[in-house]
Amino acid sequence: MYVPREFKIDDMEKIVDFVKNYSFGIVLSIYNGEIYNTQIPLMLDASGNNIVLKGHMARANMQWYHSKNNKVAVLFTGPHHYISPEWYKEKDSVPTWDYMTVRFDGILETMDDIETKKFLVDLSKSYDPEWTNKGYDKKEYYAKMVLQIAAFTIKVNKITAKFKLTQNHQEDMENVAINLDKVGDEDARLIARYIRREAGK
Repeated sequence: MYVPREFKIDDMEKIVDFVKNYSFGIVLSIYNGEIYNTQIPLMLDASGNNIVLKGHMARANMQWYHSKNNKVAVLFTGPHHYISPEWYKEKDSVPTWDYMTVRFDGILETMDDIETKKFLVDLSKSYDPEWTNKGYDKKEYYAKMVLQIAAFTIKVNKITAKFKLTQNHQEDMENVAINLDKVGDEDARLIARYIRREAGK
């Protein structure tokens, strides 16, 4: 991933916060010269010495099988928006796009049955605790569905984060944020908020 110095993010707190907010990632792998991708929710565990992502695919999706004990990349993307050159003091500027993305590289390892069941319950708890607390994971139909799932961990060995948030126009960051607020859509407001956070550091 191409990351100019001014857009590179090394702050792990910012990276973890971003991934937890935008956890629907794209898992990418190569098999027999073909690029495979699956978009799934992933849980990030940064509590220990290692960064680990946890996810699952349908067993019928052979990407997980071909990826066992192999390198994969995971992309997380967040809000993005068009940036007009009219929002800069320097008028000899061109249109561009502000956006945020984080890439994790690592090795995919499959979970056993016990780990899979625990992970799926944890995943449900994080998104729908009310449903999880009703004990539906003890039902027969749920147990049958779990058999159709392949869960895995990705042990991360490289993280690349790029937040392109007008840092190359430091003097214009607040004006860009003001104009994004005027646009009014959700992505525009979010990018404005992140620009202000970067400006304030």
